[in-house]
Amino acid sequence: MADLAEEEPDAAEMVADLLAEEGEAVDPLPWTRWAWRAWHALADDRQWRAGGMGPAMPGNIPWSVARIYAADHGLHFPTLFRLLRAMDAVHAEWWTDKVKAEQAKTETED
Repeated sequence: MADLAEEEPDAAEMVADLLAEEGEAVDPLPWTRWAWRAWHALADDRQWRAGGMGPAMPGNIPWSVARIYAADHGLHFPTLFRLLRAMDAVHAEWWTDKVKAEQAKTETED
């Protein structure tokens, strides 16, 4: 970050602001990292639901994709799937809160 601040002061400030908005990074417990890696690896397979008049909302990672990932990596599928669903639920809640905060911010600016 120091190098970025030296080269591009505006970019460093923007990155710092984004990091402040997002909160601290998650540091998963060592015994959960296998599921954490799977959740991130499969994130691009997540479907997004149209939000109607609002923004799109993230769906769950599909069962079929999780099953294939578990088979390819020698993982216990029922455990992986349960953990993925739990992480998807937290992600959806976080996304909803983020959208609401952005909407409130936009409304106060108008």
